Amino acid sequence: MSGLLAALVVVGCCAPAAVVWYRTRPFADHQRRRRDGTDDGSAPTRADGGGTVRAKPLGPRRWLTTVDHRDVGLLYLAFGTVAGLWGGMDAMMMRTELLTPSVSVWNAETYNALFTTHGITMLFFFAAPVFAGIANYVIPLLIGADDMAFPRINALAFWLLPPALLIARAGIVTELVGKTLEGALGLVPPGLLARIGGVGAVVDPLLLLEPPGVGWTMYTPLSIQSPNQQINLLLLGLHLSGVATTMGAINFIATIVTERGPEVSWADLDLFSWNILTQSGIILFAFPLLGSAMVMLLLDRTVGTTFFTVDGGGPILWQHLFWFFGHPEVYILVLPAFGLVSYILPKFAGRELFGFRFVVYSTLAIGVLSFGVWAHHMFATGIDPRVRASFMFVSIAIAVPSAVKTFNWLATLWNGRIRLTAPMLFCLGGLALFVVGGITGVFLASIPVDLVVHDTYYVVGHFHLIVMGVIPFSMFAACYYWFPLITGRWYNRPVAVAQAVLLTVGSALTFLPMLVTGMDGLPRRYANYPEPFALLNQVSSAGAYLVGLAAVLWLFNMVQSYRVGPPVTDDDAWDLAATDQRAREWHHPSGRPTQRAPAVSDPAPESDGSEADTDGGAPTDDAPAEPDRASALDRSTRDEQIGGRGPLRLVAAVTVAIAVLVVAGRLLLPLTGFDSTTEALIRTLNRRLLLVAVPLALFVEGVLVYAVYRFRGGVALRTPENKSLEIGWTIATAFVLLFVAVVSYQVLGSPFVAATPEPERERPADAVEIEIVAEQFDYGVRYPAANASVADADVIYAPTDRPVYFEVTAEDVLHSVHVPGLGLKQDAFPGQWNQLHTRLLDTGEYRLYCAEFCGVGHSRMRTTLSVVPPAEYQDRVDALADEAENGTAEDRTAGNGTAASATAGTRSAPAGGVAGPAFR
Repeated sequence: MSGLLAALVVVGCCAPAAVVWYRTRPFADHQRRRRDGTDDGSAPTRADGGGTVRAKPLGPRRWLTTVDHRDVGLLYLAFGTVAGLWGGMDAMMMRTELLTPSVSVWNAETYNALFTTHGITMLFFFAAPVFAGIANYVIPLLIGADDMAFPRINALAFWLLPPALLIARAGIVTELVGKTLEGALGLVPPGLLARIGGVGAVVDPLLLLEPPGVGWTMYTPLSIQSPNQQINLLLLGLHLSGVATTMGAINFIATIVTERGPEVSWADLDLFSWNILTQSGIILFAFPLLGSAMVMLLLDRTVGTTFFTVDGGGPILWQHLFWFFGHPEVYILVLPAFGLVSYILPKFAGRELFGFRFVVYSTLAIGVLSFGVWAHHMFATGIDPRVRASFMFVSIAIAVPSAVKTFNWLATLWNGRIRLTAPMLFCLGGLALFVVGGITGVFLASIPVDLVVHDTYYVVGHFHLIVMGVIPFSMFAACYYWFPLITGRWYNRPVAVAQAVLLTVGSALTFLPMLVTGMDGLPRRYANYPEPFALLNQVSSAGAYLVGLAAVLWLFNMVQSYRVGPPVTDDDAWDLAATDQRAREWHHPSGRPTQRAPAVSDPAPESDGSEADTDGGAPTDDAPAEPDRASALDRSTRDEQIGGRGPLRLVAAVTVAIAVLVVAGRLLLPLTGFDSTTEALIRTLNRRLLLVAVPLALFVEGVLVYAVYRFRGGVALRTPENKSLEIGWTIATAFVLLFVAVVSYQVLGSPFVAATPEPERERPADAVEIEIVAEQFDYGVRYPAANASVADADVIYAPTDRPVYFEVTAEDVLHSVHVPGLGLKQDAFPGQWNQLHTRLLDTGEYRLYCAEFCGVGHSRMRTTLSVVPPAEYQDRVDALADEAENGTAEDRTAGNGTAASATAGTRSAPAGGVAGPAFR
C-alpha cells in the first residue's frame, strides 16, 4: 500500500510539470510545425552566407554515436552536472546532520559513507568531466582546429565515465533499487513469490553492497580489512575513470600541439588552452600512478597479495602513492579554472590580460612544482624531519605562481572598463574567495601549524575556499559566457545575477566559520561534536543551503533559457569587438552559429528591460551614447598609472610595510626558546603569520573592491607591458613566503616540535615516557617507569615541568593521537612506534582524540589528557600499578591469568623501531 501511495504522489507531482512543459510556446510551436510538415526534426542553424542549413537531427542515435567535439563536450557537461548534483546532495545531507551536536538525523555509518562518496564524486566525476566538456567544446574553436586530434578516442573516453560512476556508487544504486523492489513486491500476493523463495530472494542480493565508509583517501589497512565488497567496485570504478581521464589528456595534448591553425602560434595560444595543456601533462604523470596503486590495493583485498601489508610498511607506502597523485589532483582541477578566469575576466574588463607571459610561466611553474609537495599531507607520520622540511619549503614556494596570477587579474581590472555581467560577477566572487583560501593554505604548509590544524575543519574550510571558490565559479562564468554560443539564446540575466550573489554569500558563510572552528580544534569526519561548536556549524549549514539554492537557480535558468530564452541575433553577443576582445570561437566556421545571421538591415533587438548594462546586452535607442573608444584605446599619459613608476612605488611600499610587520612580529611576539611548551611555540608562530597574512588579505580584497567600484564603466586604457612590476610583486610575494618558511623552520629547531627519535640513553634524567596504543575504538596506555598499563583508558596522565616522550602505536588500523589544546599530534601506525616529545607547563585537562579516520566508531575515540604536578602524577601512576598488581593476583587466585581492568606489558622494540603491539 505504501508503494502504491508513493507512486501516486510521484505521478501527482510530475503531471502538472509535464503539462506546463508541453504547453510552453516553443514546444507547442515545434509540435505544430511537425503536424504541418514544415519541420523535419532538425534544428535550423545559420550558414556562413547568412542563410540557414540543417544540423544533425536530434535523437538518441546522434548522442550515442557522435564523435563531434561539440557533442562530446555537451555530453561531458551533462554527465558532470548529474554527478555534481549527486555529490552535492551528499554534502547537503552531511550539513543537515551537523545542525545538531548529537547524531540525530543519520547514523554514524551513513555519515561516514556520505563524506566518502561526496569527496570521490566531486573530485573524480564532477570537476574533471565538466572542465573536459568545456575544453572539448571550445578549444578546437579557439585554436582553429576542425576537431580533436583523435575524435573516436575522445568519444570513448567519455563513454567510460558513466559506467565508472555507476560502479563506484553501486552501493547506493543497488540499495535504492532493492528498497523500491521491496515496497513494490509487498503488493504481490505471498503465494506467487513463494516459488522463487520470497521477497528476500529477490531483494537481499541487492542489499549486500553498502556505500563505502572508509574515507575518500582509502587509507590502508582499513580499506583492506573492510568486508564491504562495494570497495572493490569503487576501486574498479575509479580506475576506469582514471583511464578515461588519461585518454582525454593525451587527446588534448595532441590537439593543442598538432592541430593549431596557421594563425595560432605558441605566442598567440589563449590562456585557457595553456592551462589545459599543463593540466594534461600533470594527468599523464599522476593518474597512471594512482591506477597502479588501486590495482595493487584491489589485489591485496581479493587475491591476498602483500603490497600494503603492515609488515612491509604498506600504510606509509599507500599514503606516498596516493598523495603523489592526490596533491597534483588539486592543480589538475584548479588550473582549468585559472585558465577560464584569465580568459573571461579581460573580456569584461575591456582590455587584454596584464602580464600574459608571466601568467603562462606561472602556469608551467605550478605544473612542475605540483609534484614536489605531496608529503605535506604526511607531516605527522614520523618521516625524517629533513624530508619534512624540504617539502615545507616547496609547499610554500608553490604559492608564488598562484599569487602572481591574482596580482595579474587585479592589474587587468585596474584602469579597465568593468562590466558587471554574470560571467564577470562569478569571476570576481571566485577571486575574492580564492584570496582567502590561498592565504590560509600557506599556514598548512608550515609544519608546526599543520600538525595542529591538519585534521580539523580548518583544512575543510581552506580546501573548499580553493575548490569551491574558484572551480564552480569559473564553471558558471564559462557557462554563462558561452551560453549564447552553444544554444543561440540568452539566459535569464536577473536569475544569473541572483545566483552569483547567493553562491558568493553562501560559500563565505559555509567555509569561513570552518577556519575558526578548526583553529579551536574541531575535528573533521565526526558526526557528533562538542556543544560549543553548534552555532558556527549551524551557520555553515545555512550557508550550504544557500549554495544548494544557487545550484537550483542555475539548473532552472539553463533549462528554461534553452527553451524560451530570447534568440541571439548578433555574432558579437557580448559587444567585445569594440574593445578588440572578440575571440576566435565566436566567428569560427565550425562553431555553433546564432539563430540568425547578422545583416546591415536587421533592426535593433527590442529590450524588455532585462538586458541592462549590468549584464551585457546591446544598448537601446534611448541609452546614452558610449564614449569615444578610439582615443581611449590609444596610448595616453594616463597609462603611467599602471605602466610607469607608480605601481613600482606601490609594490615597494607594500614590501616595506610587510618588512615592518615582520620586524614587529619578531620584537612583539618573540619565540620563547627551547624551554617553551609546544603549544606556546606554535601559537606564537601562528600569531606571527596572522600579523602578516591578515593585513595582506585585507589589502588585496580592498584593492579588488576598489577596482570594481572605481573602474565600473568608463573608458578602458590599453594594457601595457611592465616587466619591472611583474618582477616586483613576484619578489614581494617570495619575501613574504620566505618569512613564513624561516620562522616555521626556527620553530622546528625546538626539540619539542621536531619530534626526532632519540636513543633512550640520551634522554634527560627526569624525562617521562608514556606509551599510547590506539585500537578501534579506544586507547590503551602504559607507564613503563611504574610498569603499569590500562586498557580502554578514560584518562591519560602526564606531569608538568618535565620532558615528556609520548610513544604511540596502533593495534589494527591507522590512528592519530591529537591534543589540539597543547599543539600535539602524531600518527599511530600498526607495527611502528612514533615519538612525540614535549614539555607541559600548565596543569589542566585536555581533549585527546583520533584525528585520522579509523572506522565506523571513529567519533567515539576520545579520551582526556590530564596534566598534573609531578608529585600527583607519581601518586596516580603508583595507584594504577597497585591496582594492576592486585587485579592480577586476584585473577591468578580465580584461575585467570589476565587482569580484569588492567594489564601489564612491555614494548618489544626501541623508539623509532618496528615492534608488535604492547597489549590488546
